Amino acid sequence: MIIVCGEALFDMMGTRTEAGQAFLPVVGGSPLNVAMGARRLGREVEFLSKLSTDWFGSRLDGFMEREAIGRRFLVRAPGMQTTLAFVALGEDGQPEYSFYGTGAADRSMTPDDLPAALPDDLAAVHFGSISLAQEPTATTLLGFMERVAPTRVVTLDPNIRPSIIPDRALYLERFARMLGLADIVKASAEDLEWMLGGKPDLEAVARAWSLAGPALAFVTDGGRGAVVAAKGQARFVPAERVAVADTIGAGDTFQAAVLAFLDERGLLDKAALRGLDTQTIQDLTLFAVSAAAITCTRQGADLPTRAEAVAAYERRKAAGAASA
Repeated sequence: MIIVCGEALFDMMGTRTEAGQAFLPVVGGSPLNVAMGARRLGREVEFLSKLSTDWFGSRLDGFMEREAIGRRFLVRAPGMQTTLAFVALGEDGQPEYSFYGTGAADRSMTPDDLPAALPDDLAAVHFGSISLAQEPTATTLLGFMERVAPTRVVTLDPNIRPSIIPDRALYLERFARMLGLADIVKASAEDLEWMLGGKPDLEAVARAWSLAGPALAFVTDGGRGAVVAAKGQARFVPAERVAVADTIGAGDTFQAAVLAFLDERGLLDKAALRGLDTQTIQDLTLFAVSAAAITCTRQGADLPTRAEAVAAYERRKAAGAASA
């Protein structure tokens, strides 16, 4: 079983109408996308968060029920609001976000909202996105990560949104602590540009991270592909060229695919991750970029099923997709 921790929110998607600009509420939040993606890929998933009982919160709860995402670690919070993210798409299909959620339920987690005991069948816990930048949830989740890291696989995706990070130095200090606890870390090229400034060497960062604690470090680079590093050795796996509708949810698909691939093969284990061979790491990354490419062909975060992702992966593998 996999627990995904973090925010569940509504993306208010900008759209043009005859009356002018309008916004369509769509279920979102990077961790919720990861949970949906891993569940669609056939894994058992529980979602850990704090959720309002307002109109939006009730619909998020219903969405999780329809997607068969477990909700036993979901705390309902009457009187609190749901975070809203207004989304505008650039000409390149990349989303730009403006968040509204001061005091919202998912930003208000305390240690009392965490499970008292961990399930025996828990293999991994995923931490991600704006929940890692908003107090008191950020400190609460860091404490939970410290608690689970000795015995369970920890995966980390900062998925940085600069507009909601009030203190850059504090955020980077906390991220460094989380990096040391994580077994798998994934970040985008855009994340690294904000964290490190300029245009950092993606392979160099991945190599450094793979020596700083994580067994696997991934850096995704949009339509180019992804870098993967283990034990200080890095390789690049190119993306498949597809007609892009938008890129919403592509990174979350990659993360979900990594979790699902490893879990299905019994490799979502701290010792097993340290012993992965080169071919398995190559196949894992190819599966993740192939799944992410499917999401890019669809509008919104419409992540693929296991059958779709496996078919895309096998097609690319048969065609001889190679690292650059």
